[in-house]
Amino acid sequence: MIALSTYVPFLRSSLLWNLPLVVLLVTLAGCSSTKSVPQGDYLYIGGDIKVTSPVPETDTEHLESELNAAIRPQPNLSFLGMRPKLWIYNAMGGKRERKGVANWIKTRLGEPPVLLSEAHPDRVKGQMLNRLYNNGYFSPSIEHSVDSTSKRKMAMVHYAATVGKQYTIQQIQFPQGNDSLSIAIRETEPQSLLKVNDPYNLEKLIAERLRVNEILKEKGFFFFDEGYIIYHVDSTLNNKVNIYIRIKDIAPKKALIPYRYQQVSIYTDFSLGDPIGDSETPPVQFKDYKYYPDEETFKAKTILNAVFVENGDLYSRKRHLQTVNRLMDLGTFKFAEVRFTPLDSIGLDGRLNADILLTQAKKKSVRAEVQTVQKSNGYAGPGITVSFRNRNALRGAELLLVNLVGSFESQISGDSARSGLTSMEVGADAEMHVPRIISPFNIRLSSSLYQPRTRFALGFRFINRQEFFQQNSFNFEYGYSWRQRATTQIQLNPVQVQYSRLINPTPAFEAELLQRPFLARAFDQQLIIGGNYRFIYNTQGIEGSKHQFYISPGLDLSGGLWGLFYRVKNQRPADPENPNRFRGQALSQYVKIDLETRYNFNITSKLVLATRFLGGYGLPYGNSTVLPYIKQYGIGGPNSIRAFPARSIGPGLYDPTQLQQGDNPVSQSFSYFDQTGDIRLEGNAEFRFPLLDPYLKGAFFVDAGNIWLVSEDPTRPGGKFSGDFMSQLAVGAGAGVRVDVQFFVIRVDLAYPLRDPTYPNGGRPTSGLFGKGVLNLAIGYPF
Repeated sequence: MIALSTYVPFLRSSLLWNLPLVVLLVTLAGCSSTKSVPQGDYLYIGGDIKVTSPVPETDTEHLESELNAAIRPQPNLSFLGMRPKLWIYNAMGGKRERKGVANWIKTRLGEPPVLLSEAHPDRVKGQMLNRLYNNGYFSPSIEHSVDSTSKRKMAMVHYAATVGKQYTIQQIQFPQGNDSLSIAIRETEPQSLLKVNDPYNLEKLIAERLRVNEILKEKGFFFFDEGYIIYHVDSTLNNKVNIYIRIKDIAPKKALIPYRYQQVSIYTDFSLGDPIGDSETPPVQFKDYKYYPDEETFKAKTILNAVFVENGDLYSRKRHLQTVNRLMDLGTFKFAEVRFTPLDSIGLDGRLNADILLTQAKKKSVRAEVQTVQKSNGYAGPGITVSFRNRNALRGAELLLVNLVGSFESQISGDSARSGLTSMEVGADAEMHVPRIISPFNIRLSSSLYQPRTRFALGFRFINRQEFFQQNSFNFEYGYSWRQRATTQIQLNPVQVQYSRLINPTPAFEAELLQRPFLARAFDQQLIIGGNYRFIYNTQGIEGSKHQFYISPGLDLSGGLWGLFYRVKNQRPADPENPNRFRGQALSQYVKIDLETRYNFNITSKLVLATRFLGGYGLPYGNSTVLPYIKQYGIGGPNSIRAFPARSIGPGLYDPTQLQQGDNPVSQSFSYFDQTGDIRLEGNAEFRFPLLDPYLKGAFFVDAGNIWLVSEDPTRPGGKFSGDFMSQLAVGAGAGVRVDVQFFVIRVDLAYPLRDPTYPNGGRPTSGLFGKGVLNLAIGYPF
């Protein structure tokens, strides 16, 4: 109220003069709340609980919180003494049948009155007594009273509980028999959740039963269930209890003995509904496994690398689930299932046959994706990517990916003198993912539930920028990826080799490089030899979670080991003017760290607030004074700050359109290049909501960020990172629609720049109400 009056002075006096009116409205709202309450009944407005105890150490506040959760029903929604949903219900006719819009408003926006006759205090007291018993209070008493006035026709129920001393555990006894089940349960005692002198608590007893069952499942007790465990509790010991853990007499014999595998069979071409064991192809006997069919489709050795159940082993739920997860993680099967068939018991052990049933996914697929490119230099044009996928390239569940890429850009706006200039890029990438660790060392991640992979990647790019240069680049990577659990993944590439070479530069471009030494160094023949590492924590795939996170820090290194080798060999440190070379090529040396975090707040199942933060820092050293061009950061575009064209922002306050620096004119050709930097900060937020559910969705968004240089570049004034970086952020906002048909998303976003760091005092382009809008058409969500 005070804050409002600061900005709107008349509100204070207005509210004072109209205070009687406010009181009258509240009174009328209270009257209308009981309009549809039947004669002789009351509007139930809630309940409360008061717990007392003669024992001083009793935590009565905790008990009140526990018992308050048992109070039913929930009263009508109340706000500032008014009940808006009940008021809407009464205004739309109450119990009278209505049709059309009135009925929709009454049922969707309103709610009927909650009556005292629905409260059932005796039933609530029974629930409270159960909760007290479950927490070790075995002699409680609970009373209730109804506070009502016939004039207001409203009622509240007050509950009062009195408890004594909480019972604690004096003794715990596990099964004492000499049978295999009793022995197995006793062996779990050192890790028991139940401790002597702890308060009696039913939830802990339930958790202990689940814990014992999980351990038994790892010791072969396939048919055992936690429901077969029963507790006998002796509470006649003056606020102490003895707990005796026993097995129910109704437990069947098969639940009392451990089971071992008799025969494990693998069916690699199983279809749902097919009978088991009727394959026309005789099995291949491989390491005691029966393998159907023969090895024309899958190598038995590869499949068995993902199988952790073996003849003669005790049944283990962990190994069972690990087998299913590893087989599905191969990526070559749509379904993987293990069916168990019990056999006649032999001695004290049971016997199981395990049939591993695998349904193959489609082996090969081809996909084409067409894109449009628009850059800040006025260049635009189409791009295409054709992808080929083979899920079983070498009969060992190897995943082969081949991408052919091409794009063509032409200057359609900007400098008329350069209208018609073109840029062409073509390339090919190939990746092979092998479902095992290929290493000179004997490494096997057998404890993981997920399949580790070795990745080989090879790529080539050719760029032709008319009247400037041509460039060839090659890359090779060798590394590993594996999951520790469903939410974490590690990517380690110990070998990363990238080489780029500038060919056929024009005299004009060479003259440009002479004027700009930083740009010249970025375009030098570059050889990157190093490695990279990335850790990923991702809970965004967990359905039903209100808070979803994605956290991914990364580290990229180049030239470290080679630099140390050459320093020892040449007896001198690295020098950018006289760099260390490998087969005649200068080695790039840098350290680069980056971080990507995302947080989704699922307000409801369909309303989502999605946020993202990107940060990165690259530091050249030794041989290098600048990061290689392909390793520098760029910002802007449909998946970044959408109010600005791709890679058009920064660095810092630098404006590439200002073609005059002091007395030296700058060639306009430099504006052709994307703006890049060594440091990146970017934040994005989107509010996503349905329009025409489930296929058409909308979003409001805001983006902010910039890039900066680590070192001052005289040809890009204002580009170095400084303490006032917050005032240099580019900011944009807008709205968009998305056509989401599950297997792909078409996204159209219209964004407006709210703050451009190149404008005086961080202004914005002024064209119309919001400035110059940027239309973004893209595939998929931006993050």
